[in-house]
Amino acid sequence: LLFEQKDSEFSDKISKIYGSYIKPPLRVALNSLKFLNEKDGENLEVCDFGCLDGLHTLPFLKKGYLVDAFDMNEIYLYGGHIQMPIINEDGQVVLQRRTMYGAEDRINIEGLHDGVRLYNKSIFECCNRQYDVVYSKRGLSRKEYSHIPMKRKIEKLKSLVKDDGIMYLEYLMWLDDKNTDNLNPNQYLKQCEMETYFREGWEILSLVEDRNCIVEDPHIGNPTFHKHRVGMIKVRKEKNYKKEHFNITIKV
Repeated sequence: LLFEQKDSEFSDKISKIYGSYIKPPLRVALNSLKFLNEKDGENLEVCDFGCLDGLHTLPFLKKGYLVDAFDMNEIYLYGGHIQMPIINEDGQVVLQRRTMYGAEDRINIEGLHDGVRLYNKSIFECCNRQYDVVYSKRGLSRKEYSHIPMKRKIEKLKSLVKDDGIMYLEYLMWLDDKNTDNLNPNQYLKQCEMETYFREGWEILSLVEDRNCIVEDPHIGNPTFHKHRVGMIKVRKEKNYKKEHFNITIKV
């Protein structure tokens, strides 16, 4: 299965950006972090790309990791007033004005602000350091980066991973193999495309791609019922692997 049950420990602190959409298997990434922590014996540094309102930043911080969290949507980071899609008793989608807590609010409530740095900037433009773990939930598919070719985005993220580090990506794919819906190839990948970016200097630890579409509830950014095909990949960067793409800067 692509998805596991919701992590109830954090449900009271996380707003339902994705409605009733079930979270991806976060423990896959956390298990990787545990492995690295036991190996290195040091606090691990994590890059959370497209962190939303702290959906996964909080669990990382709860584990004691140091996190740089990036999101270009200011309201996700700092909160504010939004029009939240709500499904009423008749099954119709209506918009309701809500006050949304941002990642900063949630982190402060938990008293974990010392372990995180929040960036309301493009990771492709401002970040040139490296991390033990680079993690992203659908950051590659965000509209803010839809003008950047997929290959360039992935190469940039690869450059942020330390030797022997882990990268975990959840991404969206074409709804069918011929892309009859004309989805932007800068946001959506073909079946089996992702693995082609990790054939040299990387070990693919796991790769799961759903061949069937899932129907997601309305959420911020897409206030209608809609379909997606989802993929997830976890890779490890081989030691001493050198690539000319380090210090890539992509203008947004």
